[in-house]
Amino acid sequence: MNRPLTPPDAVYVTLCSYLGLSARDLAEIGGFSDRFARDLLAGRRPLPQDVKRAIFDLYRDFESIVKAAQTDVFAGEGGFFIYRTNEQLRASPYGRALMAKGNAAAAFVGPYRAAMFKVWEWAMRERNQMVSLEFAETPEV
Repeated sequence: MNRPLTPPDAVYVTLCSYLGLSARDLAEIGGFSDRFARDLLAGRRPLPQDVKRAIFDLYRDFESIVKAAQTDVFAGEGGFFIYRTNEQLRASPYGRALMAKGNAAAAFVGPYRAAMFKVWEWAMRERNQMVSLEFAETPEV
């Protein structure tokens, strides 16, 4: 099978699932309706190039969050906050440090949570260290 030079849409759609991005998140990124975003996630329509770039940028954010949190674990950090909503993450110091993607206002809770889970799993398996994940109570939004 000949491999395409750029990943097919199915790769980006799968990446959306891996990162915990919802149709609403994708709609915000692309500046289009939830229905159109659901069609994109179902593979019924081609993904726009700018949306593909934004999804890949979110994956890079995910990787950066993992690396930063792993560094914190090495330094003795034993717990991380998990944000309940995009708005809560965006209002937090951590969320304000993440850049906006596409038409979106800022960060998304799905990639952040996926990254924190990866760090939690890594700490347990590789370091035999318990790291707690706790829901953040602040900032309230």
